[in-house]
Amino acid sequence: MFEVVQTPDDLPNGTSATKVLFVNMDGMRWDKMHEAGTPNLAAVGATGQFGPAYIQDNAIAGTNSGPGHTSMFTGVWPDKHNMLDNSFTGYRKSQYPDFITRAEGLKPQLSTFTTLDWTPLSTYLIDHPDVKLQQNGANQQVTDRQSTDAALEVLGEHNPDLMMVYLHDVDATGHALGSDSADYLDAIRRVDAKFGELVAAVKSRPTYQDERWLIVAATDHGQTGFGHGGDQHTSRQGWILAAGAGIPTTAALRREWRQVDIMPTIYRHLGLPVDPAWGLDGVPIGTRSADPFDTVQATSGVVDEAPKPAGVGGWTTELPKAWTRVDKTPEGSGVTEYRGWRLMSGEFWATSEEGQGRGSFVRGRDVIAVADPDEWNDKGDPAAGGALFDSALTTPWMPLYKARGVQVDYLSHYKQVAAGQPQDAEVVAEFDNGVTKAIARRHVTSRCGRSGPGP
Repeated sequence: MFEVVQTPDDLPNGTSATKVLFVNMDGMRWDKMHEAGTPNLAAVGATGQFGPAYIQDNAIAGTNSGPGHTSMFTGVWPDKHNMLDNSFTGYRKSQYPDFITRAEGLKPQLSTFTTLDWTPLSTYLIDHPDVKLQQNGANQQVTDRQSTDAALEVLGEHNPDLMMVYLHDVDATGHALGSDSADYLDAIRRVDAKFGELVAAVKSRPTYQDERWLIVAATDHGQTGFGHGGDQHTSRQGWILAAGAGIPTTAALRREWRQVDIMPTIYRHLGLPVDPAWGLDGVPIGTRSADPFDTVQATSGVVDEAPKPAGVGGWTTELPKAWTRVDKTPEGSGVTEYRGWRLMSGEFWATSEEGQGRGSFVRGRDVIAVADPDEWNDKGDPAAGGALFDSALTTPWMPLYKARGVQVDYLSHYKQVAAGQPQDAEVVAEFDNGVTKAIARRHVTSRCGRSGPGP
């Protein structure tokens, strides 16, 4: 028995004019990227979409590499793929395989290549690319150089269709020396330089003018101090870059993208079909929002809340056209930002208090509607004095015909409260003859809900 060691020369000749380079940069903090300066990422990002991409908190899974990479490679969140830590125990691989292996099954003639040094990615997650290189070296600077050189050889001497290059230096430096250190900034600059080498190699290909390249870069998580895995904003704040054919510039389209969007973005570019039965959570990057909440500018800052990290967005009492709100919550009571239903960015809400599960509303993005009596009560404890949080949000009227109904989609996130603390949240349908009907009811604290068209 012996192990066959692959090399770039084992890569079969590609068959597609549409091609993908995905550079997976472990543990790179968004805020520190700006502090360090990342000219190569910034240059490519200016031609496409480039911004923060928040990940789950511990109510679903830790902010670790295992869940982060698995979300990127499967297009679903940890509550589906069940990769909750770095052990890969319980990973539902047969139901949610990595996108490279799934692509090989859909179109075997694709030429697929990966190079990395973190063994669990090869052992447990990435299954069957044509060439899968496992790099070994004295440290992550060495293995990143090995992976970059292998990818440069592939780009310069072969014809790949789908490539993944994993770079480990930043994460390793953060764990060893801290993400607030000068060394961490230097590691970011080293990885940015390698990204620049890869992009230059793509553009130097003699067939480049006849090819349509999609370039994606992302991180699996941020860091806080020497580690990650917790609910901290700096651990949950990842980022995504996507540039190429079909990707509008950030200046033309500002939305929040997520790790789960990487797979459908790559599949759209390669022309691979996405089966609804897969249950993907992501959307192709560049997709325009059809959510009425996203027509509202949630830009108000902190009033009664504690100071928040930069760049988390804001809130507003404004509503989309024809939406209405009825507030019976006492005027002047509690925290202003939460005195009734409010529209706000998800991260403005999630950073109200860590460790309470707000960051697990991963399927909410851009502007969301929030009713949070717990946060409202944090100023002065108005509930103890008998005040009630009482607020209703109403959609526009929608026509309803006998021949067909109206589909009501309600994506929500709730946190259960202790027994003896009755709090109700309902979705109520009202008809023009005066009849009302509760179509969803929870005896819980309403954390967040967003609604599609309703009657």
